[in-house]
This record gives sequence, structure tokens and C-alpha cells, in this order.
Amino acid sequence: MKNILFLLLVLCIHLSVIAQPNQCDGIVSGVVMDIDSGEPLPFATVQILNTANGTTANENGEFKLTNICDGEIDLEVRFLGYKTIVHHHDAHHTNPTIKMAANETILESVVVEEIKQGEIQSIAIQKKDISQLSAVTSNIGELTNEISGVSLLKTGTNISKPILHGLHSNRVLVVNNGVRHAYQVWGEEHAPEIDPSNVDQIQVVKGAATVKYGPDALGGVILYNSKRPKFEEDLNGTIGSAFQTNGQSINSKVNLGQGFKHFAWNVGGFGVYQGDLEAPDYVLSNTSKQEYGGNFNTLLHQEKFDLQLSGSYFQQKIGILRGSIVGNLNDLQNAIDRGEPNPTFPSTYEIQNPRQDTRHGLIKSDLSLFLGQHVFNVSYAYQDNDRKEFDIRRGILNERPVIDLRLQSHNFETEWIQPEKGRWNGSSGIQLFTHHSVNKPGSNPINFVPDYDVLNIGAFTVQSLNFDNTTFELGARFDYQKLSVADTVREIFIYDNEVDYANATFTLGFKKRLNDKLTIFSNIGSAWRPPNVAELYSFGYHHSRIQFGLWRYELEPQIATPTNSVLDEDDRPVPTEKGIKWVGGIELRKSKVNAEFIFYANQIKNYIFLRPYGITTNIAGTFPYFLYDQTDAFFAGSDWDIQFNHSDKLTSEMKISYVYAIGTEDQQALIEVPPLNVYYMLDYKRGNWGYGLNLSYTARQWHEPSVIEPGDFGNSEVEINRDEIFDFMAPPNDYFLLGGSVSYGHNNWKAIIKSNNILNTSYRIYTNRLRYFADAPGRNVSVAFQYKF
Repeated sequence: MKNILFLLLVLCIHLSVIAQPNQCDGIVSGVVMDIDSGEPLPFATVQILNTANGTTANENGEFKLTNICDGEIDLEVRFLGYKTIVHHHDAHHTNPTIKMAANETILESVVVEEIKQGEIQSIAIQKKDISQLSAVTSNIGELTNEISGVSLLKTGTNISKPILHGLHSNRVLVVNNGVRHAYQVWGEEHAPEIDPSNVDQIQVVKGAATVKYGPDALGGVILYNSKRPKFEEDLNGTIGSAFQTNGQSINSKVNLGQGFKHFAWNVGGFGVYQGDLEAPDYVLSNTSKQEYGGNFNTLLHQEKFDLQLSGSYFQQKIGILRGSIVGNLNDLQNAIDRGEPNPTFPSTYEIQNPRQDTRHGLIKSDLSLFLGQHVFNVSYAYQDNDRKEFDIRRGILNERPVIDLRLQSHNFETEWIQPEKGRWNGSSGIQLFTHHSVNKPGSNPINFVPDYDVLNIGAFTVQSLNFDNTTFELGARFDYQKLSVADTVREIFIYDNEVDYANATFTLGFKKRLNDKLTIFSNIGSAWRPPNVAELYSFGYHHSRIQFGLWRYELEPQIATPTNSVLDEDDRPVPTEKGIKWVGGIELRKSKVNAEFIFYANQIKNYIFLRPYGITTNIAGTFPYFLYDQTDAFFAGSDWDIQFNHSDKLTSEMKISYVYAIGTEDQQALIEVPPLNVYYMLDYKRGNWGYGLNLSYTARQWHEPSVIEPGDFGNSEVEINRDEIFDFMAPPNDYFLLGGSVSYGHNNWKAIIKSNNILNTSYRIYTNRLRYFADAPGRNVSVAFQYKF
């Protein structure tokens, strides 16, 4: 660490020496669009305030100002019928996207820009402004699911984590407020603990983004971006509240902000109080939840630097479906056959076992140094994650968690944004993170995972060669990671171990603008991921099933035996996952149609997955048990997102996503791969009123593994091949969902009524781990009110 800090100091001194004085060769380009529809505003007027330097946007809303002498300027943007906006801009921020609001709306014109950072342009990147969606829901999973190609891995109704191109958990990196989100990501039933009131935009990187973001990004990266404080704006804010009929839930949130010439701040908070949800035909007992959190951001701007301090806190208490706990083999088979969970109780707000209690805190500082034409970003973040999981136990044990983990993490990153030299630009950086996780004493006689420490240090560079309409990119990275574990129960030492990993990755791509309307891009990149602590060492019961890591069982033909001792690399080698992912696409931008067609293929060697292997009984009941295994896997698919601007009042959008996945060693289908999904949305606006209609179709997963029902394990007449990938139940049938919304805005007020599953359809989600026991929630009507000032 001392050597790293010394090198950073030397680099800062070097950059300050080579900094160049300002010249009148500055360029600012950007785009002007309607804040509501996203349509470009052609021929908008853009001018540097109090100067004669100005220009007019082209028919696509794009503008370019040249011969700028000052490093900091005030841009004034005008368009007939829209609210004029003045924006303070400096050369060290990205080119602005100016979103203008019509005079008759309650919205205000805004500008979107960030500190310059190296970004891989040839990878498919999709962004979603969630300011309107978050008015009616505080579920971060539902907000993420709005982006094409993203689906959700669920455990019941309240726990969800993103699936991107068929991959999830340790293969999809979650970045919260610019920092790698540190939580017990190894659990499929562990959702990222993110404060939705602190999320202004969701950005999805769909390529093999390991070069930029580090290990665990084989599928891609999901960035939850917070609202950046804005300078020179009066005290402003948003207050909102919503009620939902399904679960009788109430959620509220508030955001405040203010900006001065060199200092700006914002704060926010939210709370959710929800009762048991209901399927169309029965109550989903013990699915209540309680959530609350808060956040702050401060930003200090000076000529030579920006300093941002931010933080957030999230706390959650959620129930797990009571009917997912069964006592014997017959009960498990009956639960699958019955179609209705047992037991089922009247709806209540009370949260009983099984349940999860989690909290997450984040403190972060970002320093951006502007040294001539160089930008040097330095950030540090500390995260504290606490997770308690409770099961149904007897007597006083019922109040003790079966899993009680605390994870403390430190992240340190530096990035140097190079000045443009001719056609070249790029960035390089160093990233370091550590995780320290411990089992708190007094929870379980056997730790499901041991205490562990992770140290990862990586260095990367991404370089771009730019021509008039074409960009070529090349990136490389090297990472070293060490995993250290130690298991101690009631002060009795059980085992310890240490494993080291190292790997190099690359990315190569291009993006070409064929004309004003059509752009194509293609990227191929390598990625890698070392096995996580659960994949190696998990042992025992965890959320309605029993599972064993790769170093915690012996495997004989048709028999798996848990080991009293722990295996290691000599007993069973577990090589790292290594992937090659290609992603390519076409972007179409026309006055009436905006479309993006993305295609991808991902070959992963040594793919680690959790597979059903049989049925076992312990003191808590009868449960399916799962083993971690390895194979080679192939994923391919496509995401289509097409937006139609039929008129200034009527717009529509269609999204189609499909992924195909197979284990290539034995040509076997993998489990919990999202099926084909088609989504269509129609929006109509007239004056202060807005109307929406959405239709969603999810197909049955026709590329499915074989099925061995729990009852077959007790039937001597049924031959079971455990070497084959199988599931305990066939994929659910296809289903069609209908939704709609009505909104009205007046002055600073806005009211929204939204309904999901209007037809009250009974259905089950293939990527829900509790699909064996219950249907998904039925009809839900949300009523939301929002006030802006």
C-alpha cells in the first residue's frame, strides 16, 4: 500500500509539472432533447452567456461550440415553447446532455453531465432515468427490470437480484454510487442493499467489462448512479408517497438539494411498510417487509479540483414465504403438487421466521484533480454490511439467527484521464479492494460459510483511436486476488486455508457512425472470476435447501458424501472461470424511431453452478440438497429495444429479450435461465394528463433440464441419474400480464395511479427459487402523489 501511495504522489507531481496553460482551443459539444419524450429539439440556440460565441443545434439536437478560451463557461440554451436554462460547464466534465422542459409542464429543464472518466464506448451501454418510475415503487429490483436484457433472480416476493444475459450474482458486478457494492453476493437469496431514494439513473454495461471494473463482470455491470449536486440552484426538492393495494404497503421518500457558485448539496431518505402480499387465490403468508434509509451528497468545486463526499444507509427486515418450509419428503412432494403453500394465514404486517434482517452503510470521498489537460480521479470508500438470517427453530433458538455475518470493505481507486493527443485518448488506473467477513458468535453450531478475507489489486488501461465517425478501442488489465478463510465455532478451531489467483484480461472493439441515423458497434473481451467462499466452503442448511461447496463433499458414482475435513486444491482442483464475450449491435436514431438491437455470445470455461442432487432429512425437516459443480458453458442471445414517436402526444416502446444457455461438456440445459420475454408499452399525453398501457408476455422455458420429482427419490422403481443436470419441477407455463397507468400534473403536484397484473393472472416465474411452493403476486394498484418545489 505504501508503494502504491508513493507512486500516486509521484504521478501527481509529474502531472502538475506538465500542465499546460489555457488556450482558445476549447470545444464543447452536446445534445438538446425534450425531458419528457427524449426526442431531439432541432435548431435549439446554444450560447456562451455574455459573449458572441454561440451556435444552433442541427436537426438531431446536436451542437458544437469551438474557439473557447475559458476553462469554465455558462451555457444558455433556448428553444421556443420551452424553459430557458443556464448551465455552468467546465472542460473537465463530460459533454452535456440538455433536457429541456416545456413551459406548461411542472418539470424543470436539467443538464446531465459527469466528471470525465474513461468509458469503453464499443460495449453496449444502456441508461434509464428512473425519476418517474421511482414515484410509484421503491423496489430497486423492479426499477432495474425496466431495462431490456435484465431480468430478476428471485427468492419469493421481496428478494431479487439482477440477471444480465443469463448470468447473476458473482458474474454481474453491482456498482452503487460509483463504488463496487460490497455485500454477501455469494448468496442467490441475497439482494443488494441499495437505497432507492439515492438512485437517479441506472446504467447497464452489457459487455465483458472486466478490464474497466475488475473481476466478477463476466456478464456485465449494473451501475446505480446517485444524483449529483448541482451548482447555482435555489433550495429545491421532491416529496412523494405511494400506497399499494397488494400488501397494503405505504412508501414515502424525500429529496432536497441546493447549489451555490462553488458548493452544492443534496440529501434524501425513504421508508417502506408492507404487509403480506397475495397471489390471486391465496395469501403469501410471511411476505411482509420494512425498509428505510437515507443518503447525502456534498460537492465542492474549485478551479483545480472537485471534492465530493457522500454516504448512504439502508436497513431492511423481510419475511420469507412460510410455506417454503416443509417437514418431510411427502410434504415436499405435496407442496409441489398442491399448488398452494401450506400453512397459509390471514394477511398481516407481522414478520415472523423465516426472515432476513440486513443493513448497509457507505461512506465515500471522490477527488478530481484538474492539472492542465489532465484529469486525475482518486476515490476511497468504506462499507459496512450486516446480515442476519432467521429460521424456524424451537424455543429460545427461534430468536437466534442461523446466519449472522458482518462484512467490512475498503475500496481505493485512482484513474488518470489522458489529454487528447491527435486522434488518441484514454485512461489508466489502479483499483484495490478488501473484504473482511466474520461470523458473529452464538448463532449456529456450524458456520454455513467460514470467516474470510479478500484482497484484490488490479491495474488497467483503455486506449481509443478516434477518426471522424469511427472509434477503435483496446484495453488490458491485470488482477491479483487472495482469499483467506478460517472457521472457528465457539472458540474451537476447525480449519483455515489460503488461495491465490492472478489473471490478465483484454478488450478490443470499434464503434462506427455510418450516418446521422445509424451507428454500429462490436466488442470482444475476456473476463475471469475466481470461485467465491460459498462455492468452495458452504456447508449445511440455507433458506429452504441444503448445499455443499466444492471442497465440502466427496463424490462417488450417484453418491455425494459431506466431508468432516476440508478439501483443497490438491484434492479437487477448482480453476477460475474464464470467459470470452462478444457483443455487437446497431443503433438507429430517427425523428420517429429510436432503436437498439444487441446481439451477444459468451463462452465460459470452468463455469461454477449450483445443481440439485437429491433429498435429505435433518432435525429441521426434509429438504432438497444442492452441490456446486463445474462445467463449460455457452450463453448467446439478443436484446431489442425499439421506441416509436407516433406524434407529440403518443409514444410506444417494444422490448424483446432472449438468452440461450447450455453446458457444452454434456450438451445439457442449465437451470434458472430466463425464458423469452416480450414487452410493449404505449404512452399518451394530453395537456396535464398522461395515460399508459403495457403488455408483457413471458414464454415457457422450452430449453429445460430433465425433471426428477422429490417423490422419485423414495421410489425404488424410478431410476435416477444424478450425473445429469435436473430440476425438481418442470418450468412453469407461459403467461401474459396486462398493466396500465393514469397520471395528472398541475403546477408542482403530480398524481399517478398504476396497476400491475390487471387481469389477476395466476403465474409462476421460472427464475424464482420459491416457484416450487407458490404463485407470484396478483393484481396490484398503486396510488402515488409527488410534490416538487
